[in-house]
Amino acid sequence: MMKSFLLLLATLFCTATSFSQSDRSSAGTIGCLCKVSADNQYVKIINIHEGSPADMWGLRAGDHINRIDDINVKEIRNPVGRIAGAPGTYVKLNISRYGNAKTGDVTVPRISVSLFNENNYVSEGELTSRIYTNDYSDHSNMVQSSMTVLDDEEADIYKYKTYDFDYTSAADPLLEKEIFKVLGDKLNSMGLRRSQVDPGILIVMNSYSGQKEYYNPPQQIISTHISTTYDWYWGFVPVPITESTTTKGYTDVTYLYTISLKFLDAHKIGTSKVPPVIWSGSVSQASKSKTSMMDKCDDLFTLLLYQFPVVWFPNSEYYLFLHYTYTGIIYNLNEMRTIAEVIPGSPAAIAGIQKGDEIANIYNSKIPDRYADASPNQWSYLLDGKNNGLRYLFILANLVYKPYMQKDLKTVSFVVKRNGKRMKIKVTPEDKTIFTLRKD
Repeated sequence: MMKSFLLLLATLFCTATSFSQSDRSSAGTIGCLCKVSADNQYVKIINIHEGSPADMWGLRAGDHINRIDDINVKEIRNPVGRIAGAPGTYVKLNISRYGNAKTGDVTVPRISVSLFNENNYVSEGELTSRIYTNDYSDHSNMVQSSMTVLDDEEADIYKYKTYDFDYTSAADPLLEKEIFKVLGDKLNSMGLRRSQVDPGILIVMNSYSGQKEYYNPPQQIISTHISTTYDWYWGFVPVPITESTTTKGYTDVTYLYTISLKFLDAHKIGTSKVPPVIWSGSVSQASKSKTSMMDKCDDLFTLLLYQFPVVWFPNSEYYLFLHYTYTGIIYNLNEMRTIAEVIPGSPAAIAGIQKGDEIANIYNSKIPDRYADASPNQWSYLLDGKNNGLRYLFILANLVYKPYMQKDLKTVSFVVKRNGKRMKIKVTPEDKTIFTLRKD
């Protein structure tokens, strides 16, 4: 699973960089995985957890942290530990982003629990994703899109500013040219520019579109039902009636689309014993709707470049894009009614909800004691509009039904217990989106 992979990454980086963002009460976290550069000039963000302070304050995977609390990273003995700091405090970070010549400052709050601990704590975005993809789901809201991406961890992709294309298609060179134009627009929006004279990156592409047909033969369906008839001797008696129907055969067509990209160091081509690939990606989609590769390639490039320049989830089989209701509450999966954390500055914090508050109900609807204890019906209720308080996660989502039967619902009404007293607190949430890659 995605979270298992991220947890493994977290363990590795903790060992390599003395990363102190753990579950200890003395250490805080902003919700990202970091790694100090080999020359100690900056801290590189490897991954951002959905719904974490780092995510909410606009940080991205691949960002470079140059200064922490106005001190250059190279002057800090343990910069990753400095980012962790104490829960409830803020850290000021100077950020540079790939393709952007300017740097900017952002001040991010620290929380007390690690969201990379998949067995304990989840943000609202992650909880929304889990509800849509739990064991009782048919994955109907997920899009199958088998994808593999890799990068060269030893390559400093920040130094590559320009690119060009290597045209190799003999079968359809005009289509390849048009598809490369779409990719060029994506790369230009990320701050790169095309240079046919002296490119830093040479891009090689393979694409395929086709269809797979499966013939479903005719089927004979035999059914038996009981009918009542009148007999002069026995009166009304049940009689089995057997009927046979035949369905027509039909052909099931699936349309396939695949794009593969390789980014090569253009200056090392010809001098390297192996192709100098610094980043590569391949994505395939199957669809029941027929479209052209030109219409499909924009979505496929968006998927691939989601992990450029930094790769944090190499293999996925599905992706999910959702709207959810952000209040800033962090949940403990093993004790969901007791609030594990509230992100400072979030709507819940502004409204007065605190860490340790016990949720009595949300709009008179209770929530499960533990995520693992919820029955299949409880989780399906979240999407079917039944009586479960966690439906508030979807009040801003574009769903067919309207949670709580209120079309104009603007606030989430909590009843919480604090120090033996019950309090009613109304929170005005924010509409957030989550884009999640999944392997199963």
